[in-house]
Amino acid sequence: MALPKGAVIGGIVAVLVGGAVWMQTQSSGFSDVKSNSYNMKDVPRHPVTEAMVSTAKAQKGELAPEFKLLDSEGKEQTLAGIRGSRPGVLVMTKDGCPCSVESQPFFNKIAEHFQERVAFLGIIDADSQAGKKYKTDFSVPYPMLSNTEIEVFKRYQAKQSVYIFLISADGTLEHVWPGYSKSMLEDLNAKLAAVSDMPAAQLDLNMAPEEMTSGCYFFKPVGTEEPAW
Repeated sequence: MALPKGAVIGGIVAVLVGGAVWMQTQSSGFSDVKSNSYNMKDVPRHPVTEAMVSTAKAQKGELAPEFKLLDSEGKEQTLAGIRGSRPGVLVMTKDGCPCSVESQPFFNKIAEHFQERVAFLGIIDADSQAGKKYKTDFSVPYPMLSNTEIEVFKRYQAKQSVYIFLISADGTLEHVWPGYSKSMLEDLNAKLAAVSDMPAAQLDLNMAPEEMTSGCYFFKPVGTEEPAW
């Protein structure tokens, strides 16, 4: 049986009012909602250990390992070819790693500021097609080189993503950071300003983690959370 027109309208109004009341009730309780996961800014997913820091410090002064890899356009690139005689920054990136994604905007900003005098490049553990998608999706302003094998990561002793390497103009490793944080980004920014004779980049580090954090392992045996080496 059809309802009277007035009843239908009244029902609609009642639903709308009820919905508004529900929305108001829900919004008033937002402050009580607690997440079931940590905010990256406060608690690192992958804390940087003393052993990682020690290994990174020991690399200073070593010759940066050379490599020959395909970029996101399928063109073969080498470290020497990209860097030339300039200082360089190498960012180790893992495809699908939240830490790589969350840190990428900071490296984009720094690279855009220093790109005339410092060579930036990234290595991603994926093929060229996936590397191109990452570069496009996250507006990466520097070359992304693809590496689906373990060897280059191993030579750089980068077991996890978001390892950062500052390479001197003479091709040696000037500094290695086994992860990133607010203070690490400030340190990188200051060091690049010194080697490039430029002012430091203006950075908004509000969302950068306070504690050093690295990313996911590049390679690990199936069924384990331990690295492959």
